[in-house]
Amino acid sequence: MRLGKRSDGKLIRGERSDGKLIRGERSDGKSTLQSAIRKTVQVTCAALLALGLWSTAGAPAHAAGIEYLQVPSAAMGRDIPVAFQAGGPHAVYLLDAFNAAPDVSNWVNAGAFNTLAGKGISVAAPAGGAFSMYTNWEQDGSKQWETFLSQELPDWLAANKGLAPSGHGVVGAAQGGTAALTLAEFHPDRFRYAGSMSGFLTVGNTFLNGAITAGMAQFGGVNTQDMWGPAQFGRWKWHDPDAHVQLLADNNTRIWVFSPQTLTCSDPAAMIGYCDQAQGSNRAFYSHYRSLGGRNGHFDFPTGGQHDWSSWGPQLAALSGDLSAAIR
Repeated sequence: MRLGKRSDGKLIRGERSDGKLIRGERSDGKSTLQSAIRKTVQVTCAALLALGLWSTAGAPAHAAGIEYLQVPSAAMGRDIPVAFQAGGPHAVYLLDAFNAAPDVSNWVNAGAFNTLAGKGISVAAPAGGAFSMYTNWEQDGSKQWETFLSQELPDWLAANKGLAPSGHGVVGAAQGGTAALTLAEFHPDRFRYAGSMSGFLTVGNTFLNGAITAGMAQFGGVNTQDMWGPAQFGRWKWHDPDAHVQLLADNNTRIWVFSPQTLTCSDPAAMIGYCDQAQGSNRAFYSHYRSLGGRNGHFDFPTGGQHDWSSWGPQLAALSGDLSAAIR
């Protein structure tokens, strides 16, 4: 293992000279002992899941104080269901995996509102974004999610719930993780924190955009040509988080990136069947971010864990203090 120094003089552990993480270690220098502890916690959570004591997307766990709002979207021509919990002038937006529920966000049922209660931040979790990548579709006016998340929702919450118009966070799983980073890149005035769990972070890559095209057709029945045009010939590269990573470094946006090394899918629809693509995509993004001078990121690529709510729920708890410190 190489020991080096960052610009602030702190030691860096677990990075090779080429900037890649050593297997099983974290970019913030925490030891493999801590990784082992985390794995023990994940095993415990899995046991609780088996006993029905931990809430997942299939078992509602509603915290007290959640409001179920209908937020109008002129861009999409309809009201969007948003679960909301007041807690402070700045909010975190929670974005679902590919198989998002139509009426109540899977984050609600995963216990996220309980996790974030008392952290000094508000929480907003929109529903109905299944197989959308939370982007503006070029050929489908019913899917204008970037406009909703970067303009309509923050403006509505500011006007109706007293939130600040900017300075928020956005955290997502799978497609939501991809969108969290691009939203922070394109709208730094709105979002100063972005978290991705098992996100696809190099969507401009030839193989990955082919996988997304095939997976969204198989599990969601949608044609991605209506989204960003034909893969390789449309605007896929423009919507690639990795293509704009310099913006995250320049704006010093706080980012949290998590992706287990697991290659198999325990919940294929949540990851459109391509869990094996997450790890390579995340490592490529990490290397690029570091090479461009990015230093305000936490990256965790554990050997254990799944690309599903049994890992995403506990990971939200793990990042909650970091998130609160950044936006509250």
